[in-house]
Amino acid sequence: MNVFKIPVSVTYFTGRVLLIGAISASPMFLAQKKDSLKEKSIDEIVVVGYGTQKKSKVSGAVSEASLDKLTSRSLSGVGEVLQGKAPGVTVVNEGGDPNGAPKVNIRGLGGINGETPLYVVDGVVFNGTPSINPNDIQDISVLKDASAAIYGARSSGGVILITTKRGKKGNLTVDFDVKYGVNEAWRLKESLNAAEFQDVMYKAYENAGKLGSLPIAFNPNQYPDGRITRTDWMKEIFRTGTIQEYNVNLSGGSEKSRYFVGMNHRSLEGILLNTQAKRYNFRVNSEHKVKDWLTIGENMYYNYSDGNTADTKSGYTGALVAAMYYPPNVPVYTPSGAFSGLPIDVAGGYGDMINPVAYLQRISIRNPTHEILINPYAEITLAKNLKFRSNFSQTFKLGTVKNFTYRVLEVGKIFDTNNLEYQSNNSSTALAEQLLTYKITAGQHNFDFLGGFTFQKTIDDGFVAKSYDFRSEAEVFQHLQNAADTNKDVSSYRFKQSLVSYLARVNYDYAGKYIVSVLGRRDGSSLVAKQNRFANYYAVSGAWVVSKENFMQDISWLSSLKLRGSYGILGNLGGISPQAVNPLMTRDNNVIFGQDPSQNIAYYATTRPNPDLKWGKSEQTNFGVDASFLHNSLSLQFDYFVKNSKDQIFNVSLPSTATYNNQYVNAGLFQDKGYELGINYNKVVSGDFTFSVGATMSQLKNTVKQLANVDEIFINDNGVRGVLKPTRVKVGDPLYSFYGYKTGGIFQTQEEINNYKDANGNLIQPNAKPGDIKFLKKEGNTGVLNNNDFVNLGSPYPKFSYGFSYNMTWKNFDLNLFFQGVYGNKIFNGMKFISLNPGGTGQNYNMDRDILNAWTPQNTNTDIPRLVHGDPSGNYSKVSDFYVEDGSYLRLKNLTIGYSLPKELYSRLDVNKVRVYVTSNNLFTITKYTGFDPEVGMNSYGVDTGRYPQARSFIFGVEIGL
Repeated sequence: MNVFKIPVSVTYFTGRVLLIGAISASPMFLAQKKDSLKEKSIDEIVVVGYGTQKKSKVSGAVSEASLDKLTSRSLSGVGEVLQGKAPGVTVVNEGGDPNGAPKVNIRGLGGINGETPLYVVDGVVFNGTPSINPNDIQDISVLKDASAAIYGARSSGGVILITTKRGKKGNLTVDFDVKYGVNEAWRLKESLNAAEFQDVMYKAYENAGKLGSLPIAFNPNQYPDGRITRTDWMKEIFRTGTIQEYNVNLSGGSEKSRYFVGMNHRSLEGILLNTQAKRYNFRVNSEHKVKDWLTIGENMYYNYSDGNTADTKSGYTGALVAAMYYPPNVPVYTPSGAFSGLPIDVAGGYGDMINPVAYLQRISIRNPTHEILINPYAEITLAKNLKFRSNFSQTFKLGTVKNFTYRVLEVGKIFDTNNLEYQSNNSSTALAEQLLTYKITAGQHNFDFLGGFTFQKTIDDGFVAKSYDFRSEAEVFQHLQNAADTNKDVSSYRFKQSLVSYLARVNYDYAGKYIVSVLGRRDGSSLVAKQNRFANYYAVSGAWVVSKENFMQDISWLSSLKLRGSYGILGNLGGISPQAVNPLMTRDNNVIFGQDPSQNIAYYATTRPNPDLKWGKSEQTNFGVDASFLHNSLSLQFDYFVKNSKDQIFNVSLPSTATYNNQYVNAGLFQDKGYELGINYNKVVSGDFTFSVGATMSQLKNTVKQLANVDEIFINDNGVRGVLKPTRVKVGDPLYSFYGYKTGGIFQTQEEINNYKDANGNLIQPNAKPGDIKFLKKEGNTGVLNNNDFVNLGSPYPKFSYGFSYNMTWKNFDLNLFFQGVYGNKIFNGMKFISLNPGGTGQNYNMDRDILNAWTPQNTNTDIPRLVHGDPSGNYSKVSDFYVEDGSYLRLKNLTIGYSLPKELYSRLDVNKVRVYVTSNNLFTITKYTGFDPEVGMNSYGVDTGRYPQARSFIFGVEIGL
């Protein structure tokens, strides 16, 4: 669906033409005379999927993102635009890497396969997230319920409708916007200084009774140089980065033609060394009325992006953990200017470590990407109220990845080799849509018919090549053919997929009071076997505009009241892959066969094909209320929803006697349910002072109802250094819940340990010592601790998500505040395992300063267990709630203060406006989480092993209109 601004002449506004916004969680405030809204309310015209409706006749759950002061913020993409701006839409940043993108979900994850929203920009359906300049966005609306079924097989994750800016009738207008600012880390963790590090390790060895094996590095008498602090590694890897952004918009038009041109450049230095991102955008939109019966137009854009990124998620070599554990007595550089390594005479005492500054400075991961869209369209009026629209688009995405890995020769963790990996990833998508609409009115009966056909084809191809052993690491020699090793790893791929669709919809209303909408879509996909290629989707919705009933007319404080309900079946085509339907063959170079047995190359399948495989679907039910009060100055939208996701794709193991190892099957049932609330209040206090307040809140409960032939799945790909694996998918629980031991504090005395017994009188932790964590047995269990004592420790997904905004104008000043937050989620702080565990990782890493608060007989009021080398009691190697922290936070996402210069200051210039402003992102955060950043992202299911933290920015900007 698309959302467009549509001019509507409103006679009770003295014939003025108003630009009415898209369907919204709240009516748009119009700064007209205060009394003009008291008599009547404006019935906005909105463009919904493949057609238009009056807002009062829309019966689905649709939210509009508030875009207040959007152009003043410097944002990376549409995901950041949506965060906290629309109820039911959860946006989680996957860290603060300048090349990263947030994860967007609408009304939950939708099962183990996950769901991603479908993006539709100006009528063009995108595969993935579009690379759109936020400054080009005019409106964003979100289809959250069964009304999204008009998009069929790709609609179960919701649909995000984006409308870009359009030209208006009038002379050419030119708008410039220039921003410059700085980024900085809002929180840094502190590690031990050199003397503290040596003292703590000495004490840890002593408490373990291992002073005889104490490395020289931690003996102050043998190695006094180890007590000299030369480097604060955490401060060395972070920096103050810069932000630069430039936007130029040109627009205008006549009676028959209008146009918009947008240009953008954004350059961002990350707060970690040697990380950066840049982009260039160019957009042209135009429309021309050639004849009274024919309108043509086009949307075109070009996007280029590139950057350099850093791995901060690895619990072994990530930049943040490396900075935490590298010895502080080592300088960054040697006297000759080379990177320092560990002191060679004591290096074995520290372990395998990488100089974190060297690690970041050597990163060379470039990803230049070009994206092009060409989208011509034509609309023909065949007869009165009968229109035909033909829409075609072609999208190209051309990307390369060049990753050069340098040698690491400093003492510590040596890699005496280098390599170059080069990837080419290209995609092209063609979309053709043919739509026919017809409207008819008979008395107070109104009908709106839609029928259509669409076809979309996508081709993805590319290759990966890797070469080893380059004699020179200079950039000019970083080409595949310059490698000394001629055995290059090369692979390539090519995937094609097509989607053909038939769609229809009928909207009916009687006198604008009783509304019914019925829609259906039939999609056929080439991804699955022929017998399962087509699937049907449908939705039915209805609404009762109660405020139009005669018995409601005397309620002066109620402006409007509408009750809504919907039900439908939607598809999740994104949950299936070509490899699941047609498994790839496995290559083996050492198969012995033939009349004269010898080693040969063979290909064979390890995954059993499943010709009955189909993509998942969801059953969605929604009940909602739209209301406005006090002459439309206060508006409210409330929705309650239930979403049941079925037929997920599971990779199940086959018996050892089978020819194949595994097979993909349809199974499972997952439920997301909750409620959403959006409130807006607009007030004109005087001619000089106006303000508006907006708030959104979403509550979501996720439950695993059924899995494939098991009741529990262990997630092993997101643990901490292969030791801690807390995540499970279990029937009856939320997705990806944390499981481990509950703890009962810290043992204070030996007597307490001796009295800690099961029902049979057996000691539960017979090897514990005072200062060790007390791990609780599950009720009813006996014997020593084991995995059967694990209990649910919480979910990484919030119980509530919310946003709050305040906008104010007073004379020439404007102010915008935007807060965003979550409540009730848990984070598994894996950094504790790395930074509070002397010798427990097998290496003698430096530690977080919190280790100074470890338990001692004199320091008992603490939750950090005793200091002992090697973790003999398993305080750190056991998965427990010691690692699970409250991930709730409240963040001031944006503060903008602007001032529009009086026109008399530039009256002699051909300038319409000049506005200066200052803006700050992530100004402050309130949280109990002790890690770098509570917004750790969901790609790791809430397990934090050192995620790139988000930056706090301060930006100055100037807007000039010509």
